[in-house]
Amino acid sequence: MSVMDVKDRQRQAQSLLAAADDALGRQAYAQALGLYRQVFGLGFESYPIHVNAAQCLKRMGDLDLAFQHFDRGFRIRRRPDLWAGGVPEAAPMTQEGFGPVAGAALAGQLEYLSDLGRIDWFTSGIAEDLRSCRLTAQTAKLMAGASYLPPVTLPEEVLNPAPRIRRVALSGGAGDCFYILDDVLSDAGRQAVLEYLLQATIWFDARESRGYLGAHLHDGFANALVLRLAQEMQATITRLAAPVSVAQLWAFRYLRKSQGIDIHADQGDWNLNIWPVDHAHLQAEEGAGGMTLYDLKIGADIPFAEYNARPELNRQRIAQAGAQAHPVPYRGNRAVLFPSKYLHQTNAAHFADTHEGRRINITMMADLARPSA
Repeated sequence: MSVMDVKDRQRQAQSLLAAADDALGRQAYAQALGLYRQVFGLGFESYPIHVNAAQCLKRMGDLDLAFQHFDRGFRIRRRPDLWAGGVPEAAPMTQEGFGPVAGAALAGQLEYLSDLGRIDWFTSGIAEDLRSCRLTAQTAKLMAGASYLPPVTLPEEVLNPAPRIRRVALSGGAGDCFYILDDVLSDAGRQAVLEYLLQATIWFDARESRGYLGAHLHDGFANALVLRLAQEMQATITRLAAPVSVAQLWAFRYLRKSQGIDIHADQGDWNLNIWPVDHAHLQAEEGAGGMTLYDLKIGADIPFAEYNARPELNRQRIAQAGAQAHPVPYRGNRAVLFPSKYLHQTNAAHFADTHEGRRINITMMADLARPSA
């Protein structure tokens, strides 16, 4: 192929990408996906293109193919297939995202993997460099790439088909309520989910000021196990509340002394929160560490930034309305399903100072299913 042909294809791809990104911004998902596929057909791919295609497919209800694109984008970005002896072939040398929370968490996870015999290259010197946020060629690569991805165990059912369910009424609309589900994961499902989240080095989203880390579909959380989990969570919300489609899915992992997440509401129609870590690791009195749901629904006229990131305003709203608080104590293998626009918070808690003992939340936001245009 001549240089001119390559340049022509590059110009064509750039034009298609601009049109695809515009369509995605307008939520014209089918149009955007068709344009991204034309770019792939020209022989071009990248992390952002795969993630954008995955977002289109997720919004269109095709989780299987969406997860394939999420995973391909992740592998392009993090390149775990090129790792040998703990370092990839190349990674950016940057301090970005390398704070004490991220460094200590990765050091603890790698020590855990080393003790399990999953990796044989980890040393105390690497642990000290990570905990000290010392930027070296090796720590930069460790922070930038996924050094270990465990084999995925796929149980027949991730969720328990018959959890114990309690329904609590809310006052913001006809039939509004939330649900507490106990024994929500099957035994095999809970083991598989915990093994993956404890072992996979995919906690790239470090919230340093709040002391927790996130794992996301676009950055290593998308695989066959999580796909099965998402499908079963979607079916559970549909069975209990209304037909829905997956909007977002993520996991958060907290340090031992978690401040929680202050009062907020979320986009989306329904929120399902699962707590897989056993409550025996909770270092507090019985009834602590879960979440609190307030009987106050955010109005459609209130901007997202005001209800999601302004806890002081939310406290004023709760006080003015005299809204009832519904505390839901932490319990391992418990889930809470609630309408996302009700104010809620993740309560502060102290968990065991061990890698496997720290709190993990798995959260799915779902939108009411709407007819295709």
